[in-house]
Amino acid sequence: MVRHDARRERPMDRLAIEHETNVLEDEMVTYEEEAIDMNRDVAWNDLKVLFSVPEPNKIRELGAVGYRPFNPENCAFFRDRWHPSERENLAEQASEDVTEEDEDSDMHYECYSQNTTPINDENDSKEWKMMDCYWFVLKQLFWSRIWILILQFIAASFAGNRFKTDGFDLADKSISSGESLFGDVIVRKLLAGLRRWDAQHFLFVADHHYVIEQSLAFFPGYPEVINILRIGFQHYFKTNYDTDVPSWVLSGVLSVLINLFFFHLAGFALFLVTYMVTRSCKRSLLAVCLFAYNPASIFFTAAYSESMFMCLTMSGFSVMIFSVHTKFHYTRICGALAGTAIFGLSLVSRSNGLLNVIFVAWYFVGAIFWEPEKPIGEAKKLKEAISSTKNAVTRKDLQARSIEFEKKRHQKRKTFRWTDSRYSQCGLMILFLICASLAIFGFFLPYVFMANGVFSEFCHAEEHAKLLLRQLKKIIRIPSKWITIEDAWEKTTWCRDRPLFGFLPQYYKAIQYKYWDVRFFGYWQFKKIPCFLLMFPAAFYTFQAIIAAFDDVFNKRKWNNIWVLTGRTDHTLPMAIHAAILLFVGIFYMNAEVFTRMIFSSSPLLYIYLSGYLDEMTKGKTPGNRLWHYENSPGIFPFFIFRRVWNDGLRGKLFYIYFFSYFIFGTMAHAAWLPFT
Repeated sequence: MVRHDARRERPMDRLAIEHETNVLEDEMVTYEEEAIDMNRDVAWNDLKVLFSVPEPNKIRELGAVGYRPFNPENCAFFRDRWHPSERENLAEQASEDVTEEDEDSDMHYECYSQNTTPINDENDSKEWKMMDCYWFVLKQLFWSRIWILILQFIAASFAGNRFKTDGFDLADKSISSGESLFGDVIVRKLLAGLRRWDAQHFLFVADHHYVIEQSLAFFPGYPEVINILRIGFQHYFKTNYDTDVPSWVLSGVLSVLINLFFFHLAGFALFLVTYMVTRSCKRSLLAVCLFAYNPASIFFTAAYSESMFMCLTMSGFSVMIFSVHTKFHYTRICGALAGTAIFGLSLVSRSNGLLNVIFVAWYFVGAIFWEPEKPIGEAKKLKEAISSTKNAVTRKDLQARSIEFEKKRHQKRKTFRWTDSRYSQCGLMILFLICASLAIFGFFLPYVFMANGVFSEFCHAEEHAKLLLRQLKKIIRIPSKWITIEDAWEKTTWCRDRPLFGFLPQYYKAIQYKYWDVRFFGYWQFKKIPCFLLMFPAAFYTFQAIIAAFDDVFNKRKWNNIWVLTGRTDHTLPMAIHAAILLFVGIFYMNAEVFTRMIFSSSPLLYIYLSGYLDEMTKGKTPGNRLWHYENSPGIFPFFIFRRVWNDGLRGKLFYIYFFSYFIFGTMAHAAWLPFT
C-alpha cells in the first residue's frame, strides 16, 4: 500500500519540481532575452519608452574583458594553426551560442569560453597571448611615426618656405640662427615640417607664455607640459654640465618626443577600449592599425595637442568602462570619479574636451544605477529528486534539466537598483546627487583653474612679464595692431567683462570669432569649398558610423531603453551621440578643415566602425584572421592592407585611397606649408 501511494505521488512531485525551477528561472530573465522574445519594434525617438523603467530590470553582465580573453583554448584567433575539426566544432558551437545566448546581443563573438576543442600544439599551450598583441601594437605605432618623420623631412627640405603664407610664425622668428648647432640641424632641418601652422602657436606659448591675444585660443595643457620639462632639462644641463641650452631647441625636441609618448599611450588605450566594447581582439588590433595610419596622422607627431588629447580621452574611456564592470559599489564610484578626472584633464588640452562630459554622465549613471545581481537560490527540489530517484531515464532527464538551470544560474547579471526592493529610491537619489556634484566638480575644476590662470596672466600681467615682452620685441617685430599683455586691459572688452557665474572668464569664444570668424555659418563661403571637400571623407565615414551605431542598438538588438544602454558597454551609442555633435559643429560652426583631425583624435567611434568593416572582409582562411598573421608581419608597413578589401568594389578602393593619400600627401602638404591644417 505504501509503495502504491508513493508511485501515485510522483507526478505531483515532478510538477512541483518544474514549478520551483520555472519560478527561479523567471527571476533570472533579462531585458535582452525579453527584447528578443517580444520582438519589440519601438522607434529610438519614442522618449516615453526610451526613458521608462526597464522591464525586466536585469541585464547580462559580460564583464570588462571576459573570461581568459587571450587564451588559445578559448579563442580561435590566438591559435597558431588550423585544426581539422575546428571549422565543424566552431560552426556547431556558434549556432548553439546564437540561439541560446548571443541572440540577446546580435553580436558576433569570435572567442568562446566553453567547450572549445583544445589543440595539442606547443605554441598553443601558452596561457596568455596578450604580450604578443601588445608587441604588434607597438610595432605598428612605432613604424608609422618613422614614416611620418621621413615624409615631413622630405617635404620640408624640398619645399622650404616656398609655400609659406603670412600666418602666425613668431616661434620661428624668435630663433637666432647659429645660436645652437644642434638646434639648427635637428630642430630647424630634420624636424622643420613639424613646426607648421598651429604648431607655431603652441611652441610660442611654450617658450613665451600668453603674451599675445590670439594665443589664448590654444589651451595650455600641451605647451605647459613642454614648458615644465624644458625648465627641468635646462636646470639639469646648467647644473651638471654648466651649459645653457636655448629654450627653442629644447621646446622643439620635447614637443615631438612628448607627442610620440602620448601617441603610443593613446594607441594602447585605444586597443583596450576597442576590446572592451567589441570583445574582439582582431578588431582591436585592426583599430590600432587604423589609428597608426589615420588620415590626420601628421597632427599626432607635429607640435599639436592631438596626441595628448587622444591619450587622455582613451584613458578616460578605459577607466570608465572598466569601472562599470567592477563588483563592489565603492570601486565603481571611485573608478568613475577617476575617469571623470582624466576627462577633465582633456578639457585643459583642447576645447572640444567639453563634450567628454557626455561620457562622464553616461558611465556614471551605469556605475550608480546598476548593481551585480546576488546569486539566485538553488533548485533544491530538483537536486533532491536527482539524488533520490533510482530510475536511470528519469535521473538523466533531471540531470539535463539541472545542467540547463545551473548554466543559466551562473550567468552574471546586473539589477537596476531603482526598481529593486532591496534599495531605497530616496537613498539612491541622494547618492546620485552627491556623485553628480563630485563629477561636475572633478570634470570642470581643471578647466576653471586653467581659464583663470590664463586670464590673470594676460589681463593682469606682472611687470616682469611685460619686461620680457619688451625684450622679445627687440628680437622680432610684433605688429602694432596685435593686442599684447601691455595693452590688454585697455583694448579688450572681455578682460573687463564679468566672469560667467562669477568665476569663469569668457575669452575663448570672443577670440575665436575675432581671429578665425568662428560662428554659425561663418565658414559657409564660396572660397571655402576646398576646405569642405577636404573634410568630406571624414564627415561621410562619421555619418555612416553614427547610423550604424543607432541601427545596431535600436533595430538589431531592440534595446529601446536608455537605462539598459548605460548599464551595458558593448555598444557605441554614447560615442555616436558625441560624434553627431562634433559633426554638426564641424559642418555649421567651425573651420571645416579642422574636422578631420578633430574626429580622429576625439573618439574611438571611427576606429571601431572601420575595424568592423575590415573584420567582415577578412573572415575564414584569409590573412588577418589569426594572431600569427599579425605577429609574422614585419611591422614596417601598415597591416590592414588586404586584397579582399581592395576587391570590394569602389567602397574598398576609396577606403584605401582616402587613408593613404591623406597619410602620405597630407603629411607632405602640411610640412610644405600647404593648407592641410
